[in-house]
Amino acid sequence: MRISRFITTFGLTAGLGLSVVSTPATAQFLPGLPTIPGTGVRYGCDWGVVNDVNTNNTGFLDTTATYATAVLPVNPGNGAVITITGTYPRVRYFSFQLYSGFRPGNFVDTAPDSEIIPIGGVAPGSNPAALPPNNNYTNRYQVTIRFEDAPVPPAVRAPNTIYAGTGGSAGAVTKQLTYRTYLPNVGSDGLGGQPLPTLRYVGPDGQFDLADAPDQRGCQLSTNLTNALVLFPVAGVGQGQSNVAFRPISGRGAGVFYPNGDSDYLRAQTGSIYAPLIVIRARLPTTPHLPLANPDVRYYSLCQNQLNNSRNVGCIADREFTLQNDGTFTAVISSEANRPVLAYPQFGYNWLPFGPAPFGLTVLRQILSRPTFEGNFQNAVDNPDAPLTETLGSFAPDITYCDRATFTAFAPSGGAALIAACRANFRPIGGLLGN
Repeated sequence: MRISRFITTFGLTAGLGLSVVSTPATAQFLPGLPTIPGTGVRYGCDWGVVNDVNTNNTGFLDTTATYATAVLPVNPGNGAVITITGTYPRVRYFSFQLYSGFRPGNFVDTAPDSEIIPIGGVAPGSNPAALPPNNNYTNRYQVTIRFEDAPVPPAVRAPNTIYAGTGGSAGAVTKQLTYRTYLPNVGSDGLGGQPLPTLRYVGPDGQFDLADAPDQRGCQLSTNLTNALVLFPVAGVGQGQSNVAFRPISGRGAGVFYPNGDSDYLRAQTGSIYAPLIVIRARLPTTPHLPLANPDVRYYSLCQNQLNNSRNVGCIADREFTLQNDGTFTAVISSEANRPVLAYPQFGYNWLPFGPAPFGLTVLRQILSRPTFEGNFQNAVDNPDAPLTETLGSFAPDITYCDRATFTAFAPSGGAALIAACRANFRPIGGLLGN
């Protein structure tokens, strides 16, 4: 498949959406784009350059994630549709996400793998690319993008359908489609050993693959416009950095920049200037890497990102956590120079680098959580002012700053004792700066 050079939204189509409700000193409020004649596309544009932590590392990526983005018309009219045809990749999770226009990339609709029925296949179920383990990865699928409003109630939705709506956000001259893959099987590449899906325009005026669409000039103009006008928002999270705490954010919230509609997050703004160590402890939910029929979440990870430019520094995926005897993990984030001698898996601890910038965003990510799961982050999103211990129960995570002496003294006693001692002994460098 020929890949067009559309790269502009990769810094925006990340797994972590950022709320624009933030401190004026750190937020960039982005105005709507003017409608400029000739900058839209009539049929759509093929996938852009693949984005991951090694290419265009921006947008609070997960290290296991790979994204590709295509430009679609706001509405081609005349009942035209765009089809997506491909083979299930060898990954833990994949999805197609649709956004309403250039800014702010408001979420419109999603087609997660769990709801994509294979061609000639059975009812929706687990991702055939990951479950069961003996899948031969020959399952083909086709998803249709219809430029119609989603039916209400959702139960009457057509299968394998993304509803793009009939219009776009103010000033938008295109829409964006993002293809996400997470956690490829061991030995597979970021796209799970399969080529990018084929995008095809089907309308009364003809049908053709978007790689060969006749409006390539429109694609190039759209690319140039977006390159010139789209800035990545560096948003604060409304908390004092020296009083570190996790706060919930939804993948479908209004005013969120290019989020993953299948995800929810807990994120904490952190600063290496306040203490040499950050310690996180949480109970790990069950995921499909264990032989369970009904896991808690499809994917779970802990990531450290730079706040100033949204670059990924490092992540720990669910299958990589080292668990202590009580089923929890304890992770340490620090510079390489400050890494404690016990912050290694053989001692029961995971470690992530903080990164070169003084401020970061520490993120816990859940994708496709089971609705009845006690620790479903959606429970916290729905009640953002309630303590996490109330909304997430035993799955509520702890996060605190710590000094090296306290870590050395209490790490042998386990994560619970360590967290308590770190919190009790923490004195931020320069005093408490936040609430």
